Amino acid sequence: MGSAQTEQGVADKSVQSPDSQATSLWKTRKIKIGILTLCCLGALCLIVLLIGASLTLPPTSSKEVVNFDVPVGSSSRAIAKRLIEQKLIRSEHAFRLAVRYRGTGRDLQAGTYALRRNMALWDLLDEFEKGQVTLVSWTVPEGLTTSAIAELWETSGFGTAEAFQKATETPRLLERYGLTDKTVEGYLFPNTYKFAKGTTTQKVVEMMLNEFKQQWTEKFDEEAEDLGRTRHEIVTLASVIEKEAQVRLERPRISSVFHNRLTRKWKLQADPTVLYALGNPESPLTKTDLQVDSPYNTYKYKGLPPGPIANPGIDSIIAALRPEKTDYLYFVAIGEGKHHFSKTLSEHNRMIRKMRRASK
Repeated sequence: MGSAQTEQGVADKSVQSPDSQATSLWKTRKIKIGILTLCCLGALCLIVLLIGASLTLPPTSSKEVVNFDVPVGSSSRAIAKRLIEQKLIRSEHAFRLAVRYRGTGRDLQAGTYALRRNMALWDLLDEFEKGQVTLVSWTVPEGLTTSAIAELWETSGFGTAEAFQKATETPRLLERYGLTDKTVEGYLFPNTYKFAKGTTTQKVVEMMLNEFKQQWTEKFDEEAEDLGRTRHEIVTLASVIEKEAQVRLERPRISSVFHNRLTRKWKLQADPTVLYALGNPESPLTKTDLQVDSPYNTYKYKGLPPGPIANPGIDSIIAALRPEKTDYLYFVAIGEGKHHFSKTLSEHNRMIRKMRRASK
């Protein structure tokens, strides 16, 4: 009797009710659905990653180098469109997302870049962020006026002469560099400058003024003070020397003539100052021109003109600071850029007559 009951009890436990079977099947189905969903999501993510990765790959295996311009103020959208146009990236949206992801939208540097067609999107971004731009070269010769430099700026294709001239007259700029005139005449240092294409006119003007600051040393201040001159007076004199001298070795001697005249309180009588007063015409000076009423006319007024008449180079600045010790008071051009120097007016006039006879 007890044995039968035990067997019946065991038999009851091995048989599941319909409800428990349904629950078990539903749990199994949920697990399968979950696994399938995860697999689908994983596959989808993998596909998205593969597509995204493919969009960041170089559009071609070509090693061709392309000059790519990024104008000042360009947005990431504008840059992306131009990259697509020049076939340097696969997707405009991928570029913009990458910029947003890296948070470097404002760090994309303007300029001209030498980009290879086989560069990946991330490599392009590295170039734009580091500002690895190709530089253009611009040479400014000694002795040009500010207006002539502005014209050179325009003819070189960097911008308009008007914009350059305007940049040199900014009151804040003049105050920053301690310039007393209304322009930077005399302080735009002649040199060869390298800068990124698209660099603003204002920035280039500042580069030239900074170069002057580098060239003008404390020793120059001491030498100017020893001569009883200010920096502005030395630069003004250097600009006159620059326009008069064509042979480098003559600069200190020409400087001595002007210093000797200034010491005697004579008029400098320098033709370039009159030409500057007249706007630098190409025609030769006439007797009437020498009577022009301008503070820059050193035939009419004693002493130095009120400011530089050009932008002198370092040789002329040094010549103005370190004149040769002579008794010369006059000089006249004798051809091939050279001059004859005289101590007396009679000797000077004899040389003038001689040169006139030789020119007939």
